[in-house]
Amino acid sequence: MSWYIHHVNLEAHDVAQTASFFRDIIGLEEGQWTYPERIGKIGHSDDTLAYFGTENQGLHIVKAITSFAHDNNFIHNPTIGGHFAVCVPDIQIVKSRLENTGVIVSDAGVYAMKDIHQIYCYDPSMNVVEINQRVDNKNVDIGQDHPIRIEPGNWYIHHVNRQVHDMPATAAFYEKLIGMKRDVFHVPDEETVGDFDRSQDSLVVFGPENRGIHLVRGMPTFHTDNNLMHNPTFGGHVALTVPDVKSVMRRMDNVNHLYSDAGTYAMAGMHQVYTFDPSMNFIEINQPVK
Repeated sequence: MSWYIHHVNLEAHDVAQTASFFRDIIGLEEGQWTYPERIGKIGHSDDTLAYFGTENQGLHIVKAITSFAHDNNFIHNPTIGGHFAVCVPDIQIVKSRLENTGVIVSDAGVYAMKDIHQIYCYDPSMNVVEINQRVDNKNVDIGQDHPIRIEPGNWYIHHVNRQVHDMPATAAFYEKLIGMKRDVFHVPDEETVGDFDRSQDSLVVFGPENRGIHLVRGMPTFHTDNNLMHNPTFGGHVALTVPDVKSVMRRMDNVNHLYSDAGTYAMAGMHQVYTFDPSMNFIEINQPVK
């Protein structure tokens, strides 16, 4: 079953300030959110929601709404702590597998995004996960897991990194219940590869060519072992691929925004930079290199 990352939701304390970072520093272009005909009790405005991408895919910057789950009769509150959404061709099959194994699901139906049926659950490491399906059946048969989708501003979601506490159970959740296929993590040559545990106990990847979902065990000394300011193994992050990562670094330098330039050290052919957005979400910005 082919799948792709539909969007990444980031909780923001100040939506306008956080959105300006993605727009003015990273270089993304704001998109136009489209709602369904019947809208749930979502309570969003320009002060609580910013969006980058097309057709509601991409990056969602959202202010936490304490009563969101209660207002919509959900178990899960997708506005708190952030989440990522995986789009699948048959949401009912996934929902049945989840419920048959005792995973609690909030079935939101089509309530916040036009033509998108959304359900929420927790993975075994208590990450909020959204699974969704296009009810108009557009892009159902994509032929490849998480293919590159270029958004306005010439960027795309490269991968989502999730910290896990129980790797075997969490990897099995995505493989057996969501229906993903494990892939290989491709590293640079031995002369440039960084210092980190790449065993199956610490790193499991779903998706081709390092794109997709990275499940990672938290490694307390990862940043010091690799001479970085930021530790990408803690708390999870989203990785955005841009056409010119050095231009992004120059813009961060111009406003004294701290970052770690990791170079090409973990993923083959990829220059990686780490930072925090103004709401302290961990962000990776990367660029393919030869």
